[in-house]
Amino acid sequence: MAEIFHATWPSRVNDILDEGLKPGMDGCVYLAGPLPAHAATFVALRGGEFDGYEEIEIDGKTERFPKIIQHDKIVVFSVDTNDLDPELLHESFDHSPTFFPEGTESWFYNGLIDPEDLQLAYEIDMVGVRS
Repeated sequence: MAEIFHATWPSRVNDILDEGLKPGMDGCVYLAGPLPAHAATFVALRGGEFDGYEEIEIDGKTERFPKIIQHDKIVVFSVDTNDLDPELLHESFDHSPTFFPEGTESWFYNGLIDPEDLQLAYEIDMVGVRS
């Protein structure tokens, strides 16, 4: 394995280019492969980017719902595994073959992936993909 991928929404690209891929609340960065589409599938299945909550009135009662931003693109970064600390990279097995393309592999990395270790590899146009 030499190249794996991280997919994200366009709104996060500038921060990633400036600061790298920072571990999330669970302490890790998620990566997939062996193809860019494998990483993009993880993002696409979420359906949109969480952007806080909004209040909506239903039958005279105010309810709190998640606010989801739909994006027209998914951005995929490539990461050369030779640039990563192998002690921090672990296979994650966090996907179901029912929802992911055959051959999907996934990993988590317990650390920061520096911006210089990332390459902006693909922008996948989602227009026309949604039904």
